[in-house]
Amino acid sequence: MFQENNDLLTIPEYFINKFPNSKKEGNSVRFFYSAQEEYESLKNGIGIRIKLNSTIIEMTGKDVLDFLHRVSTNVIKDLKLFEKRNTLFLNEKGRFISRSTLLNLEDKFYLIGNSDYDKRLFSWVNKFIITEDIITRDVSENFIILELIGKQCNSFLTMLVGEEIDSVDTNLVRVSEIDGFKFHYYREHGFNSHNIYRILIDKEKCIDFLEYLSNIKSVFDLSIVGENAYDVFRIENGIPSYPNEINDLINPHEVNLINEISFKKGCYIGQEVIARLDTYDKVQRKLVKITVSETLNNDTPLIIVDESGNECGVLTTISSPELVNPQIGLALIKKKALSDNSVLFVHANDKKIKISTSEINLTK
Repeated sequence: MFQENNDLLTIPEYFINKFPNSKKEGNSVRFFYSAQEEYESLKNGIGIRIKLNSTIIEMTGKDVLDFLHRVSTNVIKDLKLFEKRNTLFLNEKGRFISRSTLLNLEDKFYLIGNSDYDKRLFSWVNKFIITEDIITRDVSENFIILELIGKQCNSFLTMLVGEEIDSVDTNLVRVSEIDGFKFHYYREHGFNSHNIYRILIDKEKCIDFLEYLSNIKSVFDLSIVGENAYDVFRIENGIPSYPNEINDLINPHEVNLINEISFKKGCYIGQEVIARLDTYDKVQRKLVKITVSETLNNDTPLIIVDESGNECGVLTTISSPELVNPQIGLALIKKKALSDNSVLFVHANDKKIKISTSEINLTK
């Protein structure tokens, strides 16, 4: 059994020790053993991504649903037991505080947000609780979220939890207890019809659970994946991520998350700006996929310009040069530059490198 201190980084470090060729960079693991093999698992098998440092807020009290309904973008007040719903928290300018998922569990709610070292979502939520009957507790240190992605997910999870996996739509949360492991799991909206499942499990059980999954994988192509492989997967599928495409300089219209906003409910923080952008078609930028003509390093953001040197966008994510050639990325580019078919370049290393753009397929 895994016994360590309470530092979240002991989890990737455990696997770094297990796979000596792995690469850690800052607070993320770029790959565990082979970015190429990890990417193949994400695409055709089962890639397991360890979502470290996700914000997880436990909320109790009779006013939780009404409160979150008022301050976030989606309809929340009708959320039933063992249901989940994605919602956004925005600032007064209609820009991101957090993309979040609310789970309604047995006797409490869990609000799950971005990776967040500054406890921004926790502070934001508590800022607006005044007289409501709500108690909040930051339990981010107590849990880990595992993200399972790939074509074999359904078959593997059927083996793990049984046929009930077929009844788990994107509105439901299930709880399962198998061989001493208790966990909650739910399905996310998949981009381009990919299956994406999330498992919420006690942190102290996480390593043993991952080893357990590895031991029972049988014929399945199951791998723990690092950020290099995941970045390629999400670039190909146009999936925005914190902090690259979800931050306080960006609004939901720009990154295709408008489906997590209800235009039929009452006010929420940032509602006037979002409604005005929608009503008057004032969204200036659009998230697109790009391909670069020369190798770039992984430093982002990078400015995108047209032939005359006019700034018209920003490169937010670029793939690892060792994994994809030519490199691909995600960029926020002014709609006018895209509609004019302007020749575009990215400014890097004191030179202009030509890029090409392509639309993101929004099939879900």
